[in-house]
Amino acid sequence: MTELKIADPFLRRIVYALGVMAVIVFGFYTFGLLKGLLVFTLNVLSPFLIGLIVAYILAPIVIRLQHQLRLGRVLGTLMVYLIIFLLIACILLFLIPTIVSQLIRLSDALKEAVPALLKWLSENKYLQMDSNLIKSIQEALARIKIDYEEIASSVLPAFQRIASGGFSAVWSVIRETFSSVRSVIAFVGFLVFVGIINFYLILDWERIGPFIRKMAPPKHRDRAFQILEKMDFAVGGFLRGQITVAAIVGMSFAVGLFGLGFLGFPALRNFAILIGTLAGISGFIPYLGAIIGVTPAILIVLLSGGVSWTTKIIALVGVLALFSLIQAVEGFLLQPKIVGKGAGLHPLIMLLALVIGAQFGIGGMVVAVPLAAIIRVLFREFYWLPIVEKDLEDADERRLS
Repeated sequence: MTELKIADPFLRRIVYALGVMAVIVFGFYTFGLLKGLLVFTLNVLSPFLIGLIVAYILAPIVIRLQHQLRLGRVLGTLMVYLIIFLLIACILLFLIPTIVSQLIRLSDALKEAVPALLKWLSENKYLQMDSNLIKSIQEALARIKIDYEEIASSVLPAFQRIASGGFSAVWSVIRETFSSVRSVIAFVGFLVFVGIINFYLILDWERIGPFIRKMAPPKHRDRAFQILEKMDFAVGGFLRGQITVAAIVGMSFAVGLFGLGFLGFPALRNFAILIGTLAGISGFIPYLGAIIGVTPAILIVLLSGGVSWTTKIIALVGVLALFSLIQAVEGFLLQPKIVGKGAGLHPLIMLLALVIGAQFGIGGMVVAVPLAAIIRVLFREFYWLPIVEKDLEDADERRLS
């Protein structure tokens, strides 16, 4: 049987690319047919998936803590749980009420600044914006403003009661938040179930690797574990590293803007925690946290009233300098050192993975990013690197001939 070979490397890459595109299209078509089954399966498995991912993140921390303090695995795991619960309690008692308060304060500031800005745009002879368009924008903002006020007025008192009322207030808020006792039981049961799964996975974490190694065929065992180690580096490095980077970026924005507030622009100090939290949450996607952090800061500077343009320009220079510093530190220090070059995912790939994962419910979103990191490793190992090696061999053969 004659084997078809393509001598031209460029043409061979085109054929490979077309083949990969065909496989991707077929995969999307298959996913479309099986979407209902996949959504049901992922929702059923979501507590196991969440427990596995949390164990994947926490297990190295527990192991290191166990070795440093010479604790047992159970005691080390319980100590990490205690730290997590304390962090959650701090978020509920202090961070969330502050964020909600700053959101309402920001809404009040926008109520005063946006109408004046729209009026200036409609009266400016150079821009010549349609007055009907300005009016429709004002009406749309008014509707959004009313909805936000209703939400804020119902949420803020609940968090205020949490901050001042102790355990009984927390329980009353939980009862008010859920529509029925069944919802409370289901939610608490879900969290307990995830915690139990996570606890046992951490206890037996060091046994999982040898168990998988025994299951692999001896002929392919070394190659399989080389790929598994690269997957572990990619997924573990990205999840643990990106969470750390996001926290550093968020805290850097909060501290930096709070400091700038003392240099003549107090509005930045008033919203520093809100902006830092937004930057930290969005910082899970590489480099997006810095962009999310600098955008509202610039808008706050530009829309603030009663401040001279000289002060605004100085504040803008400070905000842009802070953004440039955080972006440079993240790009040249945090991402390579903490996440690792081999573990990073392109931001567009992450967004695509999250969008696709959202189509399959919470379970899909949980596994979207780790699965994207695994696919990246497999793509490099079985497709891209063989092509690069083949091209190098062909180049060497042509040079020798």
